[in-house]
Amino acid sequence: MRIYLLSFLLFAVPFLVTAQTDSSQFETPTIDLCQDSLLLSWADRYALYPGMIENPRLVHLFENWKGTPYRYGGSSRNGIDCSGFVSMLYDSVYKAMLLGGSADIYRKMQTVEKEELREGDLVFFRIKKSRISHVGLYLSNDKFIHATTRGGVMMSDLKEPYYRRYYYKAGRIPQAVTEQLLN
Repeated sequence: MRIYLLSFLLFAVPFLVTAQTDSSQFETPTIDLCQDSLLLSWADRYALYPGMIENPRLVHLFENWKGTPYRYGGSSRNGIDCSGFVSMLYDSVYKAMLLGGSADIYRKMQTVEKEELREGDLVFFRIKKSRISHVGLYLSNDKFIHATTRGGVMMSDLKEPYYRRYYYKAGRIPQAVTEQLLN
């Protein structure tokens, strides 16, 4: 596995890396995937290989917040809830404000089929059967990041039995809103 990864890094990654032409749009630092050891470490830990994550800022924000305890209504490193975490990510990475709880955020989204998920989409869960009660941000390869009551900020897999059982739907910011944010 490590030989394959090393070969991939030496030969394929330089062709996959593209620079952001207008970094002022998102004020996201340009990160060289070939030299970013954090991104490379994700290959072994999470099966998310270089090139699978379009916005490396997500990786860095997650690593900085990983393990932050869950606190209902929280929005700081002392404690954060799922909607607060997703809102912070969207504000920091995409410069988009998502307000309210997970059900409020869902109502503002354009529904996306599970098979069409892409980085930055939101995944919603009905853990309390009658309503949407949890949200996370999708990365790639069925992985998503979220704040949980038991583990705080963490990464999980949509294929895990628990999340398969409670998965409800996925959503994406409507195209019209995205265009407004970029202009």
